[in-house]
Amino acid sequence: MNDPFAPIASAASSGSSGKKSNTWRALLPVPEDAPAAPRQHPELGKPTFIWLYDNDAGQLLGYTHRYDTDKGKEFRPLTFATRGDGSGKAEWRWQSWAPKRPLYGLRELALRPDAPVLVTEGEKACDAARELLPRMVVVTSPNGSESAAKADWSPLRGRDVTVWPDADDHGLAYATTVARLAISCGATSAKVIEPPPGVVKGWDAANALAEGWKQARAHSLVASSRAAQERGSAPVSAKPLSETAATKGRRRATPQRDVLIGITETECVELWHDPAGEAYATFPVNSHRESWPLRSREFKRWLSGRSYDRTGSPHGSQALEDALRILDMRAAERGAEYEPFLRIGSAGDKLYLDLCNKSWEVVEISAHDWQVIHNAPIKLMRSASMKPLPTPEAGYSIDELRGFLNVKTDQDFQLVVGWLVAALRHKGPFPVLTINGEQGTGKSTFAQMLRLLIDPSVALIRAAPKDDHNLNVSAGNSWVLAFDNLSSVPGWLSDGFCRLATGAGFATRSHYENTKETIFQAQRPIILNGIPLLTERADLADRALAIQLRRLTDKEYRPEDEFWAAFEESRPRILGALLDAVSVALRRISAVKLPRVPRMADFAKWVTAAEWGLGWEDGTILKAYDENRRNTRQDTFAADNVAVAIHAFVLERAPRGWEGTPTELFETLNGYVTESTRKAPSWPKTPQALGNRLERAAPLLRDEKGFVVDRRNGVRRLIIIMPPGKP
Repeated sequence: MNDPFAPIASAASSGSSGKKSNTWRALLPVPEDAPAAPRQHPELGKPTFIWLYDNDAGQLLGYTHRYDTDKGKEFRPLTFATRGDGSGKAEWRWQSWAPKRPLYGLRELALRPDAPVLVTEGEKACDAARELLPRMVVVTSPNGSESAAKADWSPLRGRDVTVWPDADDHGLAYATTVARLAISCGATSAKVIEPPPGVVKGWDAANALAEGWKQARAHSLVASSRAAQERGSAPVSAKPLSETAATKGRRRATPQRDVLIGITETECVELWHDPAGEAYATFPVNSHRESWPLRSREFKRWLSGRSYDRTGSPHGSQALEDALRILDMRAAERGAEYEPFLRIGSAGDKLYLDLCNKSWEVVEISAHDWQVIHNAPIKLMRSASMKPLPTPEAGYSIDELRGFLNVKTDQDFQLVVGWLVAALRHKGPFPVLTINGEQGTGKSTFAQMLRLLIDPSVALIRAAPKDDHNLNVSAGNSWVLAFDNLSSVPGWLSDGFCRLATGAGFATRSHYENTKETIFQAQRPIILNGIPLLTERADLADRALAIQLRRLTDKEYRPEDEFWAAFEESRPRILGALLDAVSVALRRISAVKLPRVPRMADFAKWVTAAEWGLGWEDGTILKAYDENRRNTRQDTFAADNVAVAIHAFVLERAPRGWEGTPTELFETLNGYVTESTRKAPSWPKTPQALGNRLERAAPLLRDEKGFVVDRRNGVRRLIIIMPPGKP
């Protein structure tokens, strides 16, 4: 190479072939303000070979230089970056690649996402392999075979990988390490090529090209590769980082904190944060990857196990705490931002349902079909209380669910199915499903079945929470919230349910902080069951689906073990039918136009889009929803003694309307209602309390009875109540 930096955009050598690699055809130019790259190393002189490194977008990252000296081959990276003094000016530096070193060939890897990947040992072999195997994307890691663990292998996620090592012990170790790291980073498969018999020590792709190999022969060699474990090469673990008897006294032991941090750098751990700044880690476990909060028990246990494997001794608690603090900083400042999902998430136009099984399988739902896959392209979280769903089965009807639900009407069944389909979407708003019925109607069993279909948990149903904090803790650990045997819904709890149904936020003081607060914001499907009416408050009633259960006849009763065995057998088929409906909803949602917009319009539009997938006619669920809301409003009106009193008083005593102050209305109504009504716990005891209740009663009077309730602030605060037909 006469002038390795002229022109700089094509500076990479292809080794013995003398041809340039396809990797750099789309290379972006070096910025105009960048200084000229040095032509030679200040100590080693001019390089023998130069290889250009770019990122997946074609932007220049730097070069790797090879120098053939009296002591053998030496490599020096020349990196292109901005100065650390804040000036923003670019400069070249003879220094090591940053942690998570880039692969050689990232641009071509990004341009050919479906091509199989070949990994060679070194850039010279990489260039030669590109000529021999044009159907494959060929990459390698910088700085030789012993630095494989320092490279970032995450771009191989989802790819079929084959390693072509040098024909020596170092090559075998390199191939084994690369195969292990590729799998831990999410590669679909990893195979290793066995060098042909009789080749010289260190033989590689560059030798094959120099010997006159043709593409057909190279493809045959790749075809003969086998999975790494089939070659008897067990995964190579990193060398112990603690002091040994042989090294004691000659070098300092690596601090336990640095051992722990180093593990995250060599084991393809991805550090990231959510929109609120909370830190998380995604790391390899067996053949899949898991995502957990950085300070979770699961990540600490994984990190501690890897540390013991490396050092042969347990680490101290302070070392773990120090490491986590540094990793927390890296996740927040250097990590990418993702939205974590619980049970159900989305990416692009697809939904993902976490089956929560040991293999970390998920159901990928598209507008055309659904399938069970590994390694979802989103960050799915789990809590200790979540239990697995069965593997769904395709080709069955939702009518199979009808035999397990003792609802009173077909419309109630349609609404329950609609609620389930809505709960299989990653976002709401979600209507609150209230289940009412007399004793013996199986309300708890009903709620448990619905929970088992979409979000099984250790505790399928639970008692009502004691406060807002406990309600939101439950929402942070479960997708569906199911509360059992409620005798009433107090105002604060009704407000909490409404916030979770529509996604309003909840704030609480951060632990160990006096001035900071933690914001919890989520939308959750909710199930409530109880004997009395649970939608007495108009705001909750406006967000509810109220289902009435009928009492079972003697012929319908079955022993519990038989009932649950039958349901477990049907559960995979029912889930498959629900997923069919969700897939159809994804396909039709953009074309759905509602003839009218109800209170929970997003719910109504989603379930309307799913009707074809359920085998129902257009408008089936919307008709049932309208009827249900009408009945719920009537029941809620009848349960509100202030609304009932105002309605009766105005029609009987003030048919032309009534006007007065809150105090006058309080005195007027107290003089009109019976003594038993005045003494009822729900009757307001002060004019201010009556004013608050009037805010809740006004929508009921307007929607159900056609009244107009207005407030005017002037010299006197006035309340104006007009019956239907009055101006």
